[in-house]
Amino acid sequence: MDQSDAVISAIWIVVLRISVGALWLRSGLLKIPTRRYRQYDTMLSEMMGRNPIRWYTNFLRSYVLPRHRAAGYFFVTAEVLIGLLLILGLFTVPVALIGVFLNLNFRLAAGWQNPSATPLNYLFIICQLIVVFSGAGDYVSLDALLFRRGG
Repeated sequence: MDQSDAVISAIWIVVLRISVGALWLRSGLLKIPTRRYRQYDTMLSEMMGRNPIRWYTNFLRSYVLPRHRAAGYFFVTAEVLIGLLLILGLFTVPVALIGVFLNLNFRLAAGWQNPSATPLNYLFIICQLIVVFSGAGDYVSLDALLFRRGG
């Protein structure tokens, strides 16, 4: 791969990282005005209602539902922070891995409710794994500025 191919690849990786970050940020910010995250127990009940993944429903019922208020605040805060950090390219790899973990949980919790939710969660997971393994934090990012290896 010559120099111009490497630059073009880096541009696409940065575009992907920023796009995924913007989607996370948008998702979190849209939840703030509605304040629906404050009634996370209602959302959890809907997710558990007919969820065909019994072991995950039991997990939600036993561990998340009793802490529904904290979980609601956690998820909206996590979405905003993941978005901002990916856009800025700060702690890119761990943040993208946290995003993968959250998308997997969103798929298990609510993927059955909407036919498009499952493929979108999987697509998001794949995009975040590309961010992780492509070195997306090495270009036009705070990671590159703050943690550049070598001299």
